[in-house]
Amino acid sequence: MKNKNLRMHSGIYRFTWPYLGVDLIRDDNGEVKVYQCEVELRVGQEEDMREGKLITVVVTSYAPPGVQSFIENIATKVRIAFFDKIFHENHWDKPVVPEESIRWIEQHLYSQGNGEGRGDTSLDSILEVTMIWDAKRYAYGGASWKPIK
Repeated sequence: MKNKNLRMHSGIYRFTWPYLGVDLIRDDNGEVKVYQCEVELRVGQEEDMREGKLITVVVTSYAPPGVQSFIENIATKVRIAFFDKIFHENHWDKPVVPEESIRWIEQHLYSQGNGEGRGDTSLDSILEVTMIWDAKRYAYGGASWKPIK
């Protein structure tokens, strides 16, 4: 950890997160589909800390379209919504969490969902996502994925 003044509120935070798909088409009732994914923030966990990670963020989808095309947007929104409360330095400064201390995991667990692929693990995947944080835009970009066994 670069900044020794950075403090955190350790724990596991779990919640559901909404996101929009590509097609923002209204159905017959005039409603546009809003998808949901599960998010788990593992902050200050011993196994992660041994690997130099302050936080591991796991984003899980259980049905297509999944989150892969939306991971940068989801990651940006989660970081903006939670990191300022979980990590802190001085009460007047925004915390600077070193990017190398953040691990992003993307899971597609369609076999556990309620849809057509329930029980079929062939489409399931767990990937580590690497992204670039743009401090000027305050957003993630440049996502790349590698499978996790």
